[in-house]
Amino acid sequence: MIDYRAGNWGFHVAFTHCIGGSLVPKALTMAIPNAILTFFIATLLQKPGADEFEAGIVTVFHPDTAGAAGMAMTAFTAVMTFVLYNRSSIAYDRWWEGGTLLQKTRGEWFNAYSSIMAFTSTKPELEPQVTEYQHLLARLMSLLMCCGLQQVSPNRDRPFEIIDLEGIDPESLDFLNTAPDKVEIILQWIQRSMVLHAQTGVLPVAPPILSRAFQEFSRGIVNLQNARKIADFPYPYPLAQISMVLQMLHWLMTPLGAALAVPRFWAVLASFFSIFVLWCIHFNAIELEFPFGSRANDLPMVQLQQEWNESIRTLLDKRATKPPLFDYQPDFHDDLNMAMSDASEYKRPKKKAGRQSLRSRASIRTGHSVRINHPKGANAKSVVFRTRQTSEDSAPTRQVLGEQMPGEREISGSSTAPALKSETEDVRVPATSSTAPAPVEEIQSSSPEQRGGLELHPGDTADPDDRINSPRNRQTAQPTAQSEGAGQSRAGIPASATSMASSSPPVPRGDPLHVHNV
Repeated sequence: MIDYRAGNWGFHVAFTHCIGGSLVPKALTMAIPNAILTFFIATLLQKPGADEFEAGIVTVFHPDTAGAAGMAMTAFTAVMTFVLYNRSSIAYDRWWEGGTLLQKTRGEWFNAYSSIMAFTSTKPELEPQVTEYQHLLARLMSLLMCCGLQQVSPNRDRPFEIIDLEGIDPESLDFLNTAPDKVEIILQWIQRSMVLHAQTGVLPVAPPILSRAFQEFSRGIVNLQNARKIADFPYPYPLAQISMVLQMLHWLMTPLGAALAVPRFWAVLASFFSIFVLWCIHFNAIELEFPFGSRANDLPMVQLQQEWNESIRTLLDKRATKPPLFDYQPDFHDDLNMAMSDASEYKRPKKKAGRQSLRSRASIRTGHSVRINHPKGANAKSVVFRTRQTSEDSAPTRQVLGEQMPGEREISGSSTAPALKSETEDVRVPATSSTAPAPVEEIQSSSPEQRGGLELHPGDTADPDDRINSPRNRQTAQPTAQSEGAGQSRAGIPASATSMASSSPPVPRGDPLHVHNV
């Protein structure tokens, strides 16, 4: 099979593989002689003494004769197009179904092979028997696929690559060579070995579980028999015969009909293109009707067998039989962060309710304004802080800007963090008093006395009452010390901020918080 990619425009397909798998050379061998024959017939039928220009461009026959000839050729060509297109469509269906059935067969048998490898015992005392059975099974599976591909090939003795059979007793191989259906014998060997090794403890699984492998083997051979239907049953002979006879008759009548219907120049063009198109469809049907051969447009059966052997050999590796270890770290893995498969870019998931993502914290540290509103309660107020950082090593400073509407939490980006992506998240933050709890970043920048002796973790809420009941701080929390000075609130918010927040009128309960990261 020719492996190609059409690309965006597909023009290069018309000029590649013009020798090996193209139908153009074959169609040209039929179209060019027909065009030459049309030229000679049109020259013989032209009016004696007519000008060359008149004979080539203007019709020299009676209009009724030319019209009748043109109508006959048009109807004949239309009928041939329908017949050949129907055959070509059936041929393509056979080609596609053949490839589909082979892939289904491979999938079913590989699932059965993988299941048996997973069912083998892990007891150390049975390791020699398990290894011996695995290698025998691998060789039988390679031989099974090889014999299956030979059954659907036109040449039943077509060679394919297999894993060496060294170690299998010669008597069994001699019997296999004389068997009328090798696939059935190999399949019986595999199923019988499963039953025997289930009794010896090599396959220590319950019979209902082991029966899944039997079912997959049976479905695989059913798909192979359907593929044999395509190989053994060709396109019906009566249809193929009448199609070929009509096509040959059309090839002979086209030069005469074209010479009578149109002038010589147009007759040559009409003959060439009509014959070229019809024979292209004909050769396409012939190429696709038997897809299991070794031609350029047949299915890649050799490659299929090679990939099958590689898959079998891969499962024999000890590393394939052991699941990978996993170093679970709750602080990192519970977030279920997303990453690109090539590790080129990492994405952060949307945070859960009451938690703050690392990205929004990074935006605060790099110079963003933060608006925190608490919609819970009729006296909920909002305070806006702005963090400003002149360099990476300098500490951020905050400034109270004023009140904002409750029910909203917004982080508006600046040019200092261009790498942040836009996303919108809904967060609910409970408020237990009229004074808005300070954000996590505000508490994190304050002293341990101002934090009430609590340890701050990623994802904790800004309210100390919520954090003191968390599993992390339940054992380590200490009584909160009194804030020093009149200008300090219980969560580290300046007194000017709380007084400004308390001066606004009561507002109804707001919506969930909205965080906008830019």
